[in-house]
Amino acid sequence: MKLTKSAMFALSVFTLFGFSGIAYFILSFSDSVQYFEMFAYENLWLSIPAGLGFGTLAAFIGILLLKLPSLKDTSTFYANFFKGLNLHWTDILFYSFCAGVGEEILFRGALQPLLGLWLAAVIFVILHGYLSFEDWKKSLYGIYLIFISAGFGYLVVDFDIYAAMAAHFIFDVIMFFKIRKDSESLVSETD
Repeated sequence: MKLTKSAMFALSVFTLFGFSGIAYFILSFSDSVQYFEMFAYENLWLSIPAGLGFGTLAAFIGILLLKLPSLKDTSTFYANFFKGLNLHWTDILFYSFCAGVGEEILFRGALQPLLGLWLAAVIFVILHGYLSFEDWKKSLYGIYLIFISAGFGYLVVDFDIYAAMAAHFIFDVIMFFKIRKDSESLVSETD
């Protein structure tokens, strides 16, 4: 199955606004956590660089893992998924911004306070399809992503939601550029 740019745009917009709305709905039933409290911050000059640093490091470790022979098929799977999409850098920034903001509001802002940091991280990875009973290699990478997702959670605990958003954003930007490069290689191989 291949995605189209219009489908990616629609999914991104839904992630940004729909996930934020779902978080608001979930937290409307909570007495302990208020939706707008998650947006409180103390020092963005510290939290955003911390998030960008964590996300960058996590992405580069992820890229190294995907270069392992046992994870080559996983890397090829995602390259094929985006093959022919011709992502422009503005597309990558937009998709990454929507995911970084919308998903963090839902998973770290709403679910983490209610379910706990690690359960929210596991649910995040399961919903992204990285854990599979049929494909143990993809699941190995999924286990790595659980730790990354938990890292986003710890950024919220130690800093604020903006640190997690920054980490998620830059992680996705770097991974999208890797996937774009890999998918372009696949296209040139078939020509």
